[in-house]
Amino acid sequence: MLLRRGPQDMPGDSTALVGSAAAYCILLFIQVGLIAPSGRAAFQAVVATVLLALYVQSVLRVRKLPARFAQTATALFASGAVLTLVMLAPTQVMAPYLQAISHASDPQSVPMPPAVVTFAYVAMGFWGLAIYSHIYRHALDAGLWLGFGAAMAFEILLLFVFSILG
Repeated sequence: MLLRRGPQDMPGDSTALVGSAAAYCILLFIQVGLIAPSGRAAFQAVVATVLLALYVQSVLRVRKLPARFAQTATALFASGAVLTLVMLAPTQVMAPYLQAISHASDPQSVPMPPAVVTFAYVAMGFWGLAIYSHIYRHALDAGLWLGFGAAMAFEILLLFVFSILG
């Protein structure tokens, strides 16, 4: 998470992969549950977890590096779990704002959350993108821009899938 190591430094066994995927899914459920009903939170957490696994597998297959799946997915799930854990407090503070804006007829009438919380939320989002880009760069034996592109493509995929699913 400090960009000193790559996914190749993660354990490649199924226990680490399943454990990190479970932690990621559970923490996503808790985070989404702060702003959505529990059924919706569970659905989004499971879909995001499955999509990440499928996406990593697909990207590695395209680059003809499928043997790197366990370590890459473990790195992404583990770092995603830690980032989500850190984001729980800012998400809880932003929850009333996010709920109000989703129901407002005039979104500009909704008061903004505290600036420090908004900054923390945005900063952690950028830090997460840097971490994911770093992981993809190492996993794909690619440059920084391809790693960044792979990370962004997944985020866009998530936005697309959840906008379709509602």
